[in-house]
Amino acid sequence: MLKGILRRTVIGGLSAGLLLNVVAVSEGAAQNKPRYAMLVRVLGNTAFELAGVGAQEAADELGVELIYTGPTENTAEGQVALINSLIAQKVDAIMLSANDATALTPSLKRAMQRGISVVTWDQDAEVAARSLHIASATNELIALGPVKIASDLTDGGGDVGIVSGPANSTTQNEWVDEMIRLTTEDPAYDGLNVVEVVYGDERSDKAYNEALGLVNKYPDLEAIVAYTSVGIAAASQMVQDQGLIGKVKVTGLGFPNEMVDHVLSGATPAFAIWNMQDVGYTTVYATHGLVNGDITGAPGEDISAGRMGDVQIGDNNVAVMGELFVYDETNVEAAADLINSVGK
Repeated sequence: MLKGILRRTVIGGLSAGLLLNVVAVSEGAAQNKPRYAMLVRVLGNTAFELAGVGAQEAADELGVELIYTGPTENTAEGQVALINSLIAQKVDAIMLSANDATALTPSLKRAMQRGISVVTWDQDAEVAARSLHIASATNELIALGPVKIASDLTDGGGDVGIVSGPANSTTQNEWVDEMIRLTTEDPAYDGLNVVEVVYGDERSDKAYNEALGLVNKYPDLEAIVAYTSVGIAAASQMVQDQGLIGKVKVTGLGFPNEMVDHVLSGATPAFAIWNMQDVGYTTVYATHGLVNGDITGAPGEDISAGRMGDVQIGDNNVAVMGELFVYDETNVEAAADLINSVGK
């Protein structure tokens, strides 16, 4: 998951058990449908709610019942309590974004021992505690999305600055390192000259000032790539405030509902992020294949994933969705409207 990007209000006031009761199968509901539980890391997160929209779409197509649940706080204890409750309800499958791989292992193994298929998505558990993982993207693909956009925006070359989050963020550092590797080793992108990496610490004011420092320090700067939604919005606002639209282009990772104004202003002509709807949709199809015995989750198998086509399972029983989804003026408003609707 993008550290610092998915910031939403958490729904409070309900215990984990009560939350499960809200979404549990009501008396009189169809008893013959398979029941798949989508367990998110925390309720109230728009990204997870979008995954739920895609999951429900797939569930409707496959004729299965979807249980969408999660704790009110992002804790292993909350997820463990819900996993144990789902085991007691004898669901057919648990599909979860794990908030603590190690702490969840005993309860997930217990679920598998009782014949419940366990599939992770977005954030993995230990390999021994699940049959399959649906990855939104690899570090390489996450880095590649903004690099491709930056290359297009600069006509294949120019000075580029990078705005990251905290300097000690392992995940974001991996994305930055991969971007630097691409721009130094891949002939398709070696026209991009990374002049400096700065760190906004997931604070809008600091990211704004760091981006401003880049344009002041490097007068030939053509683009800023931000590997955080806080950074991309702050850099975009800086470009607009400084009258640099058209001169310095901003791109990176962000969410449509946070980027509409920046895209329409021209400060950020395009940006990228994985499509959480597609992740949820694919996860349900993969789970259905496991439950029905069509796949085992082994490397080399293909998941038949409805409108997403076939998705191949790779090493460590991980299936990667593919390249990031690109948003620009043609699609950002519709995407923002959808996000805002599921967030209400």
